[in-house]
Amino acid sequence: MDKIELGAHAKMITENKAYPFIFDMVREHYMNAWSKTDPSQELLRETLYNTVVALGDVKRQIEALTVAGDNAIFEKEMEDK
Repeated sequence: MDKIELGAHAKMITENKAYPFIFDMVREHYMNAWSKTDPSQELLRETLYNTVVALGDVKRQIEALTVAGDNAIFEKEMEDK
């Protein structure tokens, strides 16, 4: 799969109206779980925190692939001129 195709698939995800809500719901779920832990539950707290960070990484990667696909389309159009 090239950058253009991958970007197009990522764009379908990011343009879906549910996309931001889903990420917010999942993030909120993990943050609520984290807030209900006891400070002595260090491993669980760390795992939940790292999961929230990873979720943000996934969201940023999907969005970056969208931009990379758009950039690849632009570059191809410039080369074809």
